[in-house]
Amino acid sequence: MNENEVKASALELVERSTIATVGTLDEDGAPRIVAMIVAEHDGMKTIWFSTNTSSEHVGQLERDPRACVYFAQWAREPWRGLTLGGRMEILRDRASRERLWEDGCERYYPQGIDDLDYTVLCFAADWAKFYQYGTKMWFEPTAEG
Repeated sequence: MNENEVKASALELVERSTIATVGTLDEDGAPRIVAMIVAEHDGMKTIWFSTNTSSEHVGQLERDPRACVYFAQWAREPWRGLTLGGRMEILRDRASRERLWEDGCERYYPQGIDDLDYTVLCFAADWAKFYQYGTKMWFEPTAEG
């Protein structure tokens, strides 16, 4: 696969994924992984999540914003994976909350959009590594692919 094909396949993987695994570092520097619903994305450059303020990974990100986001297609051919490395920003402002809020969120945040346990995470990717059929390629992620 050439670089354009790799980027197109990686972008298609992000666009089809509803779940990503997010890696953070705990207080001892050990990696921790959680699965999260992808709320929104801007290609491979920016990924948005909503989560509970009280969750362990928010505390970990407050101490160290470095993070990885991993997308994978396991259930069918071709098996492929994309790791994005960068930084996660914790957002609690009204505009960010409104951006991701949708009907049904009150099931998780019963006090509504201003629930103190509602936090938005915005991941900004600095690098990407893609794998498919033995093809491995590192590249700089963009909104376009």
